[in-house]
Amino acid sequence: MKVLPPSFMKWASFWAGFSLSVAAQAAGAPVAVVNGVAISARLMEQNVQANVAQGQRDTPELRAALRQELVARELMTQEAQKRGLDKLPATQDALQTLRQNLLIELVLNDEFTKNPITDAELKTEYERQVKALRAAGELQQYQISTIVLSSEADARAVMTAVRAGQAFDALARARSMDPSKDKGGELGWFLPDQIAPAISNVVVNLAPGAVSAAPIQVGPYWHVVRLNAKRPFQVPGFEESKALVQAAVVQSRRAALLKRLSDAAVVK
Repeated sequence: MKVLPPSFMKWASFWAGFSLSVAAQAAGAPVAVVNGVAISARLMEQNVQANVAQGQRDTPELRAALRQELVARELMTQEAQKRGLDKLPATQDALQTLRQNLLIELVLNDEFTKNPITDAELKTEYERQVKALRAAGELQQYQISTIVLSSEADARAVMTAVRAGQAFDALARARSMDPSKDKGGELGWFLPDQIAPAISNVVVNLAPGAVSAAPIQVGPYWHVVRLNAKRPFQVPGFEESKALVQAAVVQSRRAALLKRLSDAAVVK
């Protein structure tokens, strides 16, 4: 049985998943007492719900495995405290950061729960983005494929194979480290500013069907890139863009909240 450890749960969804029935169990008997420290039924229920959300079934076996994990975590926590590791300045700094991250996610979740994003708000942002794109003039989209490798030597070997006539998509499936290898390296359509500058600066100067003249380094990896096709930018419809538009609205709302808090704060 694969059990999702408590340490792997994302705090935002962890807290957002609370229900009244779970809260009602807070006063129940602890699921274990470790050297006098109680592990609450509420904590158990939170972990059960997190595992259920990942596709597990709420079974006695799952609860037994979670209880064992919670006991193990409490034992390790107590040992760290005995050694004074919780008092180290670096530990205090890390705990402060974790606390801040949790509270930030909670306040943002509360903000969007009280003031949900509406379709009208999303459509307004979509229209703003479309207007900005059209004002920028005619844009080109590029459809590219890539083979991602761990070293320049490997990338150059692949380029030699491509030039010798081996199929790019077959090499991508066999050699690439990127998930796109399942599609023969194809990444889809992009505007130049949507991909790494090191790649976009090369792609915009390629003819359709051409492969980059040399491997392109992005971070620790090396890319062999082919331009499959290019076309005038096609503005996606509202439904197709909804997830990206919503992300933009979330960022805008977050910035507005932060500005209100900054304006009212006393910072010396």
